[in-house]
Amino acid sequence: MFLLGLVGIPLAYAAMLVSLLARRSRTGIGISLLFFALAAGSAYWAIIQSRSSTAGIGMIGLPFIGAVGGFFGLAFGRWRASTDGGRSVGALLGLGGAVLLVAFNLREGFKTTSKNRVSDEKQAAFSAEIERDRALIAAGLGQNENRQRAYLDSSIRSRPITDRAFLIAALENDSISPGILDTLANSNDLNVALQAVRNPNTDSATLARVYRTHSIPYYFFQALAGHQHTPPQILRAIYETRPRIITGLDIWFARNPATPRDILERIATTSKERFVINELLQNPALDCALLEQAAKNLQATPHDDTTDNTVAQIQELRPTLCAKPAPKPEARAKKPVRKKPRR
Repeated sequence: MFLLGLVGIPLAYAAMLVSLLARRSRTGIGISLLFFALAAGSAYWAIIQSRSSTAGIGMIGLPFIGAVGGFFGLAFGRWRASTDGGRSVGALLGLGGAVLLVAFNLREGFKTTSKNRVSDEKQAAFSAEIERDRALIAAGLGQNENRQRAYLDSSIRSRPITDRAFLIAALENDSISPGILDTLANSNDLNVALQAVRNPNTDSATLARVYRTHSIPYYFFQALAGHQHTPPQILRAIYETRPRIITGLDIWFARNPATPRDILERIATTSKERFVINELLQNPALDCALLEQAAKNLQATPHDDTTDNTVAQIQELRPTLCAKPAPKPEARAKKPVRKKPRR
């Protein structure tokens, strides 16, 4: 019924206008179209104020909202001058309905903008707090040059687990012990847990636990795909499942020196994205075979961007990665030593 109304009402409105125009009964059509535009336009404005990733779904309902506004406007436009009591009431109801619909859309849009403003202010305050904590941590590390890990570990332990700003600032440093990182990776705060997973000191056991036991493991897929301590079997599992869950991970696999060889080969031979191949060319695991696979793949996928230097990078790397080893010098035959005859 919902879908029927979503499609049926706009079609009925269009059919009504066509019928009136065919009968040359144009009274109220202009006002109707005005309220159609106001209703649909105000709804569109309210939708685009939202920052939700699913806000665009609301665009589907714009013809329905516009048609409702158009019907209200048509009732007002055709009956506003009528002396019939019923039609006069209908005209007032039509005007009231159209105005209320537009006002509702505007109110929702303003509520969303107000919510965005409050959210921006909170984020700005939080970012400023993180910056202050970064400066505090940097000063402390500078004063404890020979015991940075001990200093940072003790600083984290002394703070409450709810001090998000300090923890996020601290987790940007690699002077944290794997044990502390394991604890923070288990945090209920997803931002703190993600920063812990991204830390270069986080060990394989912690990364494996996050992948296998977290309630929303795909939240960490990007960090896991790019972490050099992620176990190979988990990298393979993420690579195989990511098309159904999350996209855009090839660049993280391509830059990770721990990515299994078979995945790097698939990226080199199938990726159509130049920026992914560029990351592969920076990978320490790159060798001549991968380089040539990537070069062959690029030849099969022409690129018009004249500023792209991927092919030039391949040409520069070939002499180093694909140079044939110099032949070993043949051992010189030893001349037989003649023994002097005994006298």
